[in-house]
Amino acid sequence: MLSDNRTTKRNSETLLPQALYRGLYMRVAKNLGVDPSYVSRVARGERNSIQVENALRQEILEISRKLGSRGAASAIAPGGHAGGRRLKSFVRRNRPWLRQEWLRQSQSHPTFRAFKLSPQKRVSPVMSLVDEAVKMMRLSLREMPTAPLKAAEQHGRVRRKQKYTSTALCEDYNLIRRCMTNLAEKHFNELDTHLLFHDLAQLGEVMDVQLQSALRKFLGAPN
Repeated sequence: MLSDNRTTKRNSETLLPQALYRGLYMRVAKNLGVDPSYVSRVARGERNSIQVENALRQEILEISRKLGSRGAASAIAPGGHAGGRRLKSFVRRNRPWLRQEWLRQSQSHPTFRAFKLSPQKRVSPVMSLVDEAVKMMRLSLREMPTAPLKAAEQHGRVRRKQKYTSTALCEDYNLIRRCMTNLAEKHFNELDTHLLFHDLAQLGEVMDVQLQSALRKFLGAPN
């Protein structure tokens, strides 16, 4: 049985946050006797429910305990608060900072040194990815794979023309994640810290889907 597979028994500290968050809405919905889609809408800020929000935070506490990391613990540390800005709205407000930070890290990264591109050509497809990722953070895990990913597809086509390697293409996404995490750390006290860990996990899911789409275009594979 799957539960007997050795790989499923590994220490939970080695699991990615995305893996632990799968089924989060279903668990909360089952405990409260509501529809999972309603829980999802509350988590995305489309509906208001103190009961659902409290249940989500309890689940996040448990996930944080399993991960056992400083980053997870900081999401529930004293001084954190509910009701602050969600990550996606903060990303929109700080888009210029993200652009400059990504460009700075890209220009100093050893993977990208071989690509002689102007700053504009280097960063132009990336900011469209950021905008698309923010929009997709409102979707559920089931909806993400079927959503239109025009920016990700364009990213794959552009990087192919620019003679990027597949490794460099993937590193674009790693730098975006790093910059967004840095932004969250920089403005931690202004964010809804109780749901920040959830937002970061949701962002990771979105960018995984974007990367898959970009790779298909980059490799010239059919959809």
